[in-house]
Amino acid sequence: MGGEWAATVRPGERIGPFTVLAELASGGMGRVYLARSPGGRTVAVKTLLPAAGGGTAPDDADRRRFAREVALARRVQGVFTASVVDADAEAPVPWMATEYVPAPSLGYLVASHGPLPADGLHWVAAGMIEALVSIHAAGLVHRDVKPSNVLLPEDGPRVIDFGISQAADITRSTSALGTIAFAAPEQARGEATTTASDVFSLGATLFHLATGRSPYRNMGQSTAMEQLVRAAEGDLDLAGLSGGPGALIGPCLALDPADRPAPHELLTRVGDVIAARPQARGATDWLPWPWSDAIAQHRRRSTEEAHAAERRIDPGAATERTPRAAPRTRRTPAGAPGSAPARRGRHVGLGVSLAVAGSLAAGGGMYVFQDDGGATPDPVRQDLRLALVEQSEQGECTDALPPPTFYSAQLRTCYQISTRTGDRMSVVRLRDVSAAPDENVGGGWVIRMTFRDADAERFAALSQRAVNRTPPQNQILVVLGDRLLSASAVAEVITEGRVNITGDFTENEAKDLAADLGAQ
Repeated sequence: MGGEWAATVRPGERIGPFTVLAELASGGMGRVYLARSPGGRTVAVKTLLPAAGGGTAPDDADRRRFAREVALARRVQGVFTASVVDADAEAPVPWMATEYVPAPSLGYLVASHGPLPADGLHWVAAGMIEALVSIHAAGLVHRDVKPSNVLLPEDGPRVIDFGISQAADITRSTSALGTIAFAAPEQARGEATTTASDVFSLGATLFHLATGRSPYRNMGQSTAMEQLVRAAEGDLDLAGLSGGPGALIGPCLALDPADRPAPHELLTRVGDVIAARPQARGATDWLPWPWSDAIAQHRRRSTEEAHAAERRIDPGAATERTPRAAPRTRRTPAGAPGSAPARRGRHVGLGVSLAVAGSLAAGGGMYVFQDDGGATPDPVRQDLRLALVEQSEQGECTDALPPPTFYSAQLRTCYQISTRTGDRMSVVRLRDVSAAPDENVGGGWVIRMTFRDADAERFAALSQRAVNRTPPQNQILVVLGDRLLSASAVAEVITEGRVNITGDFTENEAKDLAADLGAQ
């Protein structure tokens, strides 16, 4: 872009050194664009909108506010915040580029998939608390912590949007900023906001994760003025909050700011929950299956859309290999309209005798490649998951078994996945995958895959949980995308990291499945 003001930037045009790919959002003072750096990094770039009232450029006051936002955001350094990549508040079109986080918000996840159980809530809370520690260490008060301002990628939450952040020594006594349903009472009253105000908003956000609603009484069921009065008076309704979440959230919602714990105290409270599960590393270990699946799908869709936008403006541009989206149809029973033809059954080995279920037709394996310093990158799985069975029933899947469910055409059985913490795992990395002739079956082929050390340990723990359960809950399902590969009864703990899928595969079938699993 040149020196002239442009209210809208079109794909292919530049903002500073960044090439715009698409517009992500518009509102408030600015527009947000998806853009690409000269080195190929995807970023989110926020620009300032023209002044209200029909102006063609931002006025001086808006420029000063934007420059202040840039300065404040640059001061925040933390794992659980979206970091600033570059900015130019003095440019003819002021802009700020931040890390692009292709993940859904907590607000979306609660609305779509319901509240979180205690362990998942503590995991999300730990990341949010660390973010507040980083923000407050920079001398800032966020002032707008709420579910829509927390994104949740697979490796933990990101607190975003410092647009109304204030330095700790600056207050606005004449305005109540933030969303009322999650604002502290003193904030709703227009009084000085402090780090304790952020702690209240943290507690209100976590309360929403635990219950699906605001901690204020009847919030959202009356006029805006009535809701503001309820918040200003601290009219709380904490029904439904108990146990571990209650012990964490309740103190955050103290009406007197002096009675609220500091973020570093909260870290100590959640630390015991996190430390009790040292092998749990991400969303698939801590969150219910619908949540972790939604996060993975959002990432795949967002990444694909970004690369599609790159190809539209530069068809010859080189892009990293990205995960292909899993089919969004429900687990359609074989033989139903639109389903793939069922293949014959397989016998699968994971060190014990396993019965295969479902179609093994070739499909799009979903993984990206990351280099961890070795000469050859390993595939980072996005779609290979293992889970214990909660219950099963003969016949096609019906409403009798709530989702998530998978149907085995070969076994004519519907399986419901356990959503309990520790009953499932997602394969982060595979050391290698290959297809080879099966020495035990003349003419047959076997698919071999080896877990990396951490995944091997998690699989051993999962098999231990299976051994200690009674049928059908002693079965492990192996799922690739939306395809059920096997339903496997486990009789003993499997400590080795090697998994063999064996049977009467033809050579082409075995190689197709191995390719889907990441074979090179």
